[in-house]
Formats: sequence, C-alpha cells, structure tokens
Amino acid sequence: MPTLFSKESHHQRAIEVLAAESQVPVNEVARLYEDARAELEAGARIRNFLGIFALRKVRKTLLERSRGKPRAA
Repeated sequence: MPTLFSKESHHQRAIEVLAAESQVPVNEVARLYEDARAELEAGARIRNFLGIFALRKVRKTLLERSRGKPRAA
C-alpha cells in the first residue's frame, strides 16, 4: 500500500522533471507547486488528488510563461 512518503517523493520527482523540461530552477517550481497546492487546499473538502491538480496548474503556468502569455491575477 502506498504511503504518504511515497506520494510526496513522487511529487518531488515530478517537480524536478517539470523544472528540467521548462528550464526553471527546481526551487521556483517547488514554490509554484506549494502555492498552487495551498490555493487548492483552501476550498477543498476532499484532498486526495490536490497534488496532481497542483502539478497540472504549475505545468500550465510554466507553459504559458514560455509562450509569453500574461499571468492571470
């Protein structure tokens, strides 16, 4: 059975891959991930997939940055 630790290491690896793919420092991608996750947690009643949704949001943000699209406020 997977543990919380294995989920966190999976997300850490995903953060590292996103950083490498987008050529953005890992600490910046990790900050974006933590911000996205905190934003999602604020209104969530079910928290099982917040990490996955946060990673998707970070990927989208990084893609928009690379394409030069302005960030939504």
